[in-house]
Amino acid sequence: MPIFKKWKSQLHRKSKPPPNNSSHYIYSTTPLLAPNTTRMISLLPHLDSTTPITCSVFTYDLSAPTTGETHIYSALSYVWGTGQRSHSITLNNYAFPVTENLHSALWHLRDRQLERVLWVDAICINQEDNKEKEKQIPLMRTIYAQAGRVMVWLGAPLENECGDEALRKLRTLAQIKANDPGVGPTVQELAQEYRGGCETVLKRDWFRRMWILQEVGVARSVVVMCGSVQIDGQAFCEGVAELGLEVDLQTVVNPVVQLIRDALYRPKYEPGSRGVFSMGELLDMYRSCRATLQHDKIYALLGLSAEGLDAPALQPEYTVPWHEVFRRATVHTFGSLCTVQTWPDRHTAVITGKCLFLGLVTRVDRENHADGQVHIWVNCTVVGESLGYGERGWNWAFRPFSESVQEGDVICHLQGAAKPSIVRLCQDHFTTIKTTAPSVPSGRPSDALEQHFCHIALTFTIPPGTSTSWAGLEESTELLDVAPEYQEEPEKKQKRLDGISALLEDRFVHSFQYSGSKSVDSRRLVEQCGPEILISEQVVRAVAGCLSEEKPVEVMQFLFQKRGDKLPITNEVVQAAAANYQFGYRVLQLLFEKRGERLPVSEQVVAAAAGNQEKAYDIVKLLFEQRGRELVISEEVAVAAADNYWHGHRLMRFLFEQRGENLPVTERVVKTAAANTRCGYETMKVLFQHRESLHVSEEVLVEAARNPRHGYDIMRLLFERDEDLAVSENVLKAAAGNQVNGYEVMLLLFEKRGKDLTISEEVIKAAQDNSLYAGEFMQLFEAQGLLKGSV
Repeated sequence: MPIFKKWKSQLHRKSKPPPNNSSHYIYSTTPLLAPNTTRMISLLPHLDSTTPITCSVFTYDLSAPTTGETHIYSALSYVWGTGQRSHSITLNNYAFPVTENLHSALWHLRDRQLERVLWVDAICINQEDNKEKEKQIPLMRTIYAQAGRVMVWLGAPLENECGDEALRKLRTLAQIKANDPGVGPTVQELAQEYRGGCETVLKRDWFRRMWILQEVGVARSVVVMCGSVQIDGQAFCEGVAELGLEVDLQTVVNPVVQLIRDALYRPKYEPGSRGVFSMGELLDMYRSCRATLQHDKIYALLGLSAEGLDAPALQPEYTVPWHEVFRRATVHTFGSLCTVQTWPDRHTAVITGKCLFLGLVTRVDRENHADGQVHIWVNCTVVGESLGYGERGWNWAFRPFSESVQEGDVICHLQGAAKPSIVRLCQDHFTTIKTTAPSVPSGRPSDALEQHFCHIALTFTIPPGTSTSWAGLEESTELLDVAPEYQEEPEKKQKRLDGISALLEDRFVHSFQYSGSKSVDSRRLVEQCGPEILISEQVVRAVAGCLSEEKPVEVMQFLFQKRGDKLPITNEVVQAAAANYQFGYRVLQLLFEKRGERLPVSEQVVAAAAGNQEKAYDIVKLLFEQRGRELVISEEVAVAAADNYWHGHRLMRFLFEQRGENLPVTERVVKTAAANTRCGYETMKVLFQHRESLHVSEEVLVEAARNPRHGYDIMRLLFERDEDLAVSENVLKAAAGNQVNGYEVMLLLFEKRGKDLTISEEVIKAAQDNSLYAGEFMQLFEAQGLLKGSV
């Protein structure tokens, strides 16, 4: 018998009367015994719209071949509503209770003349039989993928809402966009006018229902209905795209719209075909959708998942408690090397293990992208760089998901997981934002990185099925508040707290090396830290020495607000601030304000201040104002001052004013001043003004002779102080090698010493190697008759 005739005969076959003469339909009259079979209903026509709805039910073989690419039935996608079956239809001559929303859908789908063959979950699956549901759920991908079309029922128009009119408006936007007539209102103008009414419909429960994802996610043809108005799925998507929805509504609607939009491009259904997303990715996008049974938070996604039914942990089992189903799915998502704990009546799992911290989210862009995706930028940790993510980081785009990613979120790779995750610090633990991020270029982290793994406690929340808001992310909540049943040994707790401290160190020490706003994201980490998390000396030192545009004084102020007297301000921290040539003065002002007499100011701090190329004078003056005679001014300090490129002379004068004869001016100090190429001459003058009996050694003369900017001036000053200076071969070699003013220095030496000079072969060689004055030197030596030795 041809397939079509066989089907028609099934539609009109009378069912057996139910046992016990019941007036209600009983599923045992159409048992599902064979594999790949389901029930279908035939919605009978009637000219009178007030006539009660009548259907017949029959068994349908999904594996039977058809004459076309799809089967000729339609599959209904709708919301059950309140769950109360307050209406009734006639099914195989018997009463069958249905919800008000389903009754309304059947009423609008009923044709006046022709039968419609439909698959409707509430009728075609015995909802009271979990065993049957477990067998039928794996078939739902096939049912919706093979359907001639999937009918999306958004519901009847509500009072003052005009939902059917909203669909007409969306169709109009799609038509104008496609045709672009160039006359009349533009798409943008109409979209602005239509937005309010359309948004009301887009806020309906259908867009938040878990099961609809699979229903439209595998469909090849979609029709959207509201009341009596029907609109092609593609036109619906094009109209929605023009509305410019608010971000919160986009997060709910866009993932569903994308599934509908993809319908046109799906290939013919093949048995055994699978989705393209992993279960983790699907949970990222859809875990906040609603489901009557919590189990369906997992099972409703199976038809879209790349794992299909091959993963034992994901097999539908309604008799297994939800918390065990949750645990299995979490282990499947994060890998078997982690430990997962769940508890009855809890919607949050606790995952413990080891991880690598790969980076920090520094920018998020959700709007104005033609692909409808979220774009984020990530700054790498040291480990992230070593794995190949790049010196500065990376960026990527992905579909919107249940919880929005934020600046300051962390990329981590849990040991054993297939891909990294995006997590957020919540005082003493992390919570999962996105289970799957792009994997490292080289795949999973190798054992060679074992020393870089940190202990982590991570929570993963799948909200209650009927929840209307995200309930899993309470950033000010400690782990034991989220999961009071969770227990751990003190040693393990300390290890995970140390892991958070290590992340802080990496972010502050590493990212503060770059200019820009990276510290804003690092500061957010501190905001999310609980009081048990150690802010180490390395973190504070990195802030004190930060040269970025994000002024460290503001971050330091913030750290004091978070930790107060517990903030470790060591000598090394003060030294880093003293050396900070951008913001050191202000940072030190803040440190003195916060710590006063307790602030450690050592000889190394003063030396660092004296060596500060931009703020040296102001910082040294500040140190004397705060500590006065207590400051230790050692040879190291005097050397740093003499070496200061911009402020050497001012610093040296100030130090003489403060210490006078007690200032240690050693040969090393004088030699350093003579070598200063920016203010060496002025610094030497200051030294001679305050110390008449300076010892000018051969090394001082050498440094003066080779000084490319002040060599002549300093050498002349030295001869003015002592006409009997000894000019050695090393001094002559230094002058001969000076490529800026070496010839002038050599003339001065000849003027002062004349024929007493000894021009050795090494001096001649140094002169010949001088690219600027070689010829002049040779002429000078020849004129003096000194080319063959001493005279």
